[in-house]
Amino acid sequence: MRDEYIKIGKCIWCQNEKPLVSFFNKPHTISKQIGGTFIGFDICDSCNSYFGTKDKLMKYPMSVELAFKEIFNITRHLLSDLSEKQNNNQKLKSIYFEYYKSKRSLRIKKQFEFKRSFIKDFTHQFKKGVYEVFLQEYHRNTGLGLDSRFDQIRKFVRYDKGDLPLYFADNNGIYLVSESIDIPSLAFDEHNISQINDFGFYSIYLFGHILYIEVTPRAELTREIFLKNEAKQIVGTGFVNKSIRELIYITDLDFTLQKLRT
Repeated sequence: MRDEYIKIGKCIWCQNEKPLVSFFNKPHTISKQIGGTFIGFDICDSCNSYFGTKDKLMKYPMSVELAFKEIFNITRHLLSDLSEKQNNNQKLKSIYFEYYKSKRSLRIKKQFEFKRSFIKDFTHQFKKGVYEVFLQEYHRNTGLGLDSRFDQIRKFVRYDKGDLPLYFADNNGIYLVSESIDIPSLAFDEHNISQINDFGFYSIYLFGHILYIEVTPRAELTREIFLKNEAKQIVGTGFVNKSIRELIYITDLDFTLQKLRT
């Protein structure tokens, strides 16, 4: 008998149970292509497949996971290279980008089009990818991913209904990497849980980037005060970070570390 990746046996995304859905496929909570090793549970095979499948209804078909891993794979690769942790023969595997290690130069392939419609589609899928990782990592750590407070995330990520904002710390080219580059994960300690319960926000520290997402409806009421308080904490003298901004286009985020490399 095949093993199934379940604890509750109800999918955290579509909320269907056996025998309507199965749970045989191994669900990485963070793409293994950017170093993710943690395996989730209660993510049905249908939903697991959905996140890795191109959305053919989009003008520029791409999957949720593709947009997410393309962005963080570049940052991860560059940080590893700059810290001289990376094997000299390792090559960046990317659909949209090409990196020349000897010259430390990054080339954007023609597949990444600087058209507003392409950037809009890419940003949309990237944001969905960030929220996808949050809920899957939250459930892996707490087992509470089916909480109705996260229904808006399910609607946005799994069914493409509505939109959810994403904010980021706009830095000055200084990347403070506190988490392991090799094995990325999200933290759910007492501070993180309190942040979710009190403000409806969750802070993500991933490959030197600081992101903020609205994970429960409470965030609509606390948004102004939460972001203002966070800005005070991370900006300080302005040496590392300048401000907290909403991500409108994926190009707002310095994922190629251009500020660091210039």
